[in-house]
Amino acid sequence: MDGHKNILAYRLPLEDEANLLSRLAIGDDKAFEAVFHHYRRKIYAYGFHLFEDSNRADELVQDVFLKVWLNREKIPQVARFDAWLFIITRNQVVDALKDIAREAAAKRNMEESLSPVLNSVENQLVSKENEQRLRYAMDRLSPQQKLVFTLSRHQGMKHGEIANRLNISQNTVKTHLVHALKTLRGLLHHPSDTLVLLCLFFHYFL
Repeated sequence: MDGHKNILAYRLPLEDEANLLSRLAIGDDKAFEAVFHHYRRKIYAYGFHLFEDSNRADELVQDVFLKVWLNREKIPQVARFDAWLFIITRNQVVDALKDIAREAAAKRNMEESLSPVLNSVENQLVSKENEQRLRYAMDRLSPQQKLVFTLSRHQGMKHGEIANRLNISQNTVKTHLVHALKTLRGLLHHPSDTLVLLCLFFHYFL
C-alpha cells in the first residue's frame, strides 16, 4: 500500500480550488459538491482497481468524503489538498480490506457450522435487479443527499444523530431525505420498486 503513488495528483487542477476549499471548511454544501465531483471518479477508479467490486468502490467514495466533511475544519491547515485526500483514501482502503478479511472469515465459519439455505434463482435475480435499480437511482442524488441517505440507510442513524454527526440541523437532515426519496420515486418505475420505496419510507420516517 505504501508503494502506491498519489493517484489524485494526476487530475487537472480544480478551478478556484483555494476559494472552494475555504468555503468547504466552513460547511458550504455547494463547495463540497464541487470538490466531490472533481475527485470522485478517480477515487472510485482506485477503489475498483483494488477491490474489483463496484459496490465497494462506491462505498469507498462515500466513506472518504464523509471523512472530508467531518474533518473540514482542518482544511485551512492542509498544504496540499490532493495529498491529504489521498491519505484519507488510503486509510479507508486499509479499513475496507480489514473488513473484507473479517467478512471472509465470518462467511467461512458460517458455511462450516450451518447448512446453506439458498433462495430460488428467481428470487435472487429479482433481488439483484432491485439492488441495481436502487444503486442507479442513488447515483443521481446530490452528494449531500447521498451522504445523509447513506448514514440513515447503512448505519441506521436517527435524524438527530445524523445532524450531530454532520453538524447540520435536523430540519436539514429531513429535507435532504425528503428530496432524496422524491428523486428516487421519480427514477424508480418498476412494480417491484414500489416495495423498495415503501420499505425506505417506513424505515426513515416511522
